[in-house]
Amino acid sequence: MIGKGTKVYSIFKMKCPRCHEGDFYKGHPYKYSTMGRVHENCSKCDLKYNIEPSFFQGSYYVAYALGVALLIAVSVIKLIFFPEAGPLDLLISIIVSLTLLSPLLYALSKIIWINVFVKYEKNILKKRL
Repeated sequence: MIGKGTKVYSIFKMKCPRCHEGDFYKGHPYKYSTMGRVHENCSKCDLKYNIEPSFFQGSYYVAYALGVALLIAVSVIKLIFFPEAGPLDLLISIIVSLTLLSPLLYALSKIIWINVFVKYEKNILKKRL
């Protein structure tokens, strides 16, 4: 399911969506100096990541959807495991989880967004030789 050649592989490994070899980000999502910085091109297949000016602005919609999914997940977990907790506890848990996971959600939104537009090409590295 998470094998090479799937969108899920590219997303969770944060690799180039076309060759699944080159790194997509310049650093780790939680490293402040490189947070959210994308390489210009793939180091292996030379795919230009910023396909057009302001290409990654569309990833804000994905980030919003991921934030809503996190909000729903935290709410459901709270209802299942802590049914006696009040609304203030839910609010605090949502704020804490969003604060801790926002760099990861931001990174995931960009890689998901480019995976919508770029497909995996199995033999792209052989073609380049």
